[in-house]
Amino acid sequence: MIINPDGSVTITSNKGNTKIIKCDERYYVPSEITWLLKSLGFKKIGIYGCKLGAFSKKDKLSTEDLEMLVIAEY
Repeated sequence: MIINPDGSVTITSNKGNTKIIKCDERYYVPSEITWLLKSLGFKKIGIYGCKLGAFSKKDKLSTEDLEMLVIAEY
């Protein structure tokens, strides 16, 4: 599964100058991250949920999480 939205952001400065910034983002699902890390030789991989910047190994990853914490040991 590849999640790769294209888009742009328009920013206007205090002086009225407008700039359009092209965005190219890539989102990963836990199975992709696990596969990538294992292919690089990481052994111990933990993926945890977090609530908007509140990173903790105590939270189990759920579909409600917008971010995830990935900890891997080489």
